[in-house]
Amino acid sequence: MIQKTNKNNTQTKKTFKRLTRFQKALLLLAAALLIFSSFPIVLVLFIGLLPTITVMVTDKNNYDKQMIVGCFNIAGVFFYLFNILNNFSVNHAVSIASDIFNLIFMLLSAGIGLILYNEAPFFYASYIKNLRKRQIERIDERLKKLADEWGSELNNKHIS
Repeated sequence: MIQKTNKNNTQTKKTFKRLTRFQKALLLLAAALLIFSSFPIVLVLFIGLLPTITVMVTDKNNYDKQMIVGCFNIAGVFFYLFNILNNFSVNHAVSIASDIFNLIFMLLSAGIGLILYNEAPFFYASYIKNLRKRQIERIDERLKKLADEWGSELNNKHIS
């Protein structure tokens, strides 16, 4: 696969460096306030999105892999986020995050995304190969039909 560099990541770093100390402190305070006010959601998101975080750390330049694994992982965590919104408490978030079947579902969704990322190009390549093979067979059948219609004067070099 072709690996692409993430230009947005470098742009974000440059933008963050341009901020003043007061703006950085205000940004960190707002992030801390957001995390504190929605801690049950942050807890489930952090534990559920560990595969995505791992891919982002280990394979920084492969944006396609991050996107596919992340989307599938978020799809697996999404159901539990709505469950948290119905009962917004830390105890409920801990019970969801500590249940092994919930963890398996969240992590398996990321695994499906990783399998899809690794295997889809091979399925596509084999599909195209079979499609081209059938096209060649149809062309050969037409050539044979033309050779039968036009007789022995036709050059039969391309007919297999």
